[in-house]
Amino acid sequence: MKEKKDVRPSFSHTWVRPFTPSDAVLVEEYRFGDTEVSLYDLPSESEDLYHVLPPEYEIGREKAKVISKVKDSLAEHQVKDMALSDPGQVKEYIRNRGKHLVKRMAEAFDLDLGDDRESEIKELENLAEMLIKYTAGYGVLETLLSDPRVEDIYVDAPSERNRVYVEIEAPEGLREKCRTNIYLSSTDMESILSRFRFESGEPFSEAFPVLEADLPEYDTRITAIGSPLSSDGVALALRRRDPEPWTLPKLIKVGSLTPLAAGLLSFLIDGRSTILVAGSRGAGKTTLLGALMLEFPRSQRILTIEDTRELPSEEMQEIDYNVQSVMIGSSAYKGGLNSNEVLRVSLRLGESAIVMGEVRGEEARTLYEAMRAGTAGSSVMGTIHGNTAQSVYDRVVHDMGISKESFSATDIVMIAGIVRPGGMQKRVRKVTQISEYEDGGFSDLLNFDGELRPTEFLKRDSEKIGEIANSWGLSYSEAVENIKLRAKIREKMVKVAEKKDNEELLGPEWVAKANNKFWNLISKYGAERDYHKIEEEWMNWFEERTMYV
Repeated sequence: MKEKKDVRPSFSHTWVRPFTPSDAVLVEEYRFGDTEVSLYDLPSESEDLYHVLPPEYEIGREKAKVISKVKDSLAEHQVKDMALSDPGQVKEYIRNRGKHLVKRMAEAFDLDLGDDRESEIKELENLAEMLIKYTAGYGVLETLLSDPRVEDIYVDAPSERNRVYVEIEAPEGLREKCRTNIYLSSTDMESILSRFRFESGEPFSEAFPVLEADLPEYDTRITAIGSPLSSDGVALALRRRDPEPWTLPKLIKVGSLTPLAAGLLSFLIDGRSTILVAGSRGAGKTTLLGALMLEFPRSQRILTIEDTRELPSEEMQEIDYNVQSVMIGSSAYKGGLNSNEVLRVSLRLGESAIVMGEVRGEEARTLYEAMRAGTAGSSVMGTIHGNTAQSVYDRVVHDMGISKESFSATDIVMIAGIVRPGGMQKRVRKVTQISEYEDGGFSDLLNFDGELRPTEFLKRDSEKIGEIANSWGLSYSEAVENIKLRAKIREKMVKVAEKKDNEELLGPEWVAKANNKFWNLISKYGAERDYHKIEEEWMNWFEERTMYV
């Protein structure tokens, strides 16, 4: 019986396990580029398997030897007259120089690279790309970063003794978090970290044991923790930004939000509410915050404040939203002002809705002071850690030292939760609470009981809904009808998108169009307060506009 062994080519120190456990059940196979991924259920274990064999691990010993020799040669003869601060230029140099060296080395080893000139050129280009991956790239991690279904990557210390883990867009019956068949070596980990340091310009050492940086090529944020914070070596987390912003209709489609919750949130944002989106790490706080931003009209000036680029500011600018981004924090801003001073200056940029990536520390106190004084803008939103509305209050008031009086500027706390239906290991992200703060306490507008349900408080007693209704000249019951109509609109968008199998209809552009049409109809029929007419005309408009999409 053939012995099962982990494998690696000579130019990589990272081992990959090509075989699977005997009881593994194949759930799905898919490809991206030249790479095939197999997803397995492991019945005897509490986790699932993401199985991949990078193409460069299957090229054969002779070709691997050529790449290894060329890699060593490039390391010995580093070019000195090149702008090494430009990663693209480094890769282009290695691509051109590498093809020349690979050809020469293959000839020296009497290695045939193709049957004709065309196939030889193609193979040279293929080997040169593998060379780039293991000299100026991220090695095996690049395979995971290139998979569009991989959302997060985790490497625990010590890396050579722990499998790499990924969170993926999982099919039915599979958990989102999977172990892989990859064991990242400490040598390759150090090489990858050197690349991160080089491209980010950030220090990483015992004096600076935390490295946070962006990988623009993969739209990914990395966080590395080393000694003395991590005694067993370097731990690494890579979090992928979504390629397209999430919207409230998209969140309805995946079951994270109910149509009524989406309608309520749209109403509250339209009414210039202050909203905190809370939850644990990985619960989808920033995703929700980005979706809420798209409920502003395009004419609304929006000021985003964050230390890591996670909010969809650029994507919104591309479809004519009026968004101004301000980056604060050491990794984003290296000027003479600290992050709190940057925030104070930002608040003087004029009337804006303010969206804060994460509410914390000194900046939180500055923001709440401005909110209480009425100088913080037309609407304020942000994310914060906390699993219930009350825990958010405790964190802001007791941990951050913000007064109870200042906290009263908060209108709504929304909780993003991670639910395990029936106690299963599979995790589902859902909004589990939307609560209003008034008179020193919280009252739920929607709460979670198997699903997100409206409360009696929402139907007749909400101070915030009543306040918005008064400012719009509506009765409370008319405000509730307004919320229900917004819910029906988003539900209709989801149904049409599913019927046409076209998720583009749930994207930012269509959300902006749908909201604009709604506001135009409100202006047209507002005096009559005839929501039936508005609903009928909006539904007809949407059917016509999407007929041939």
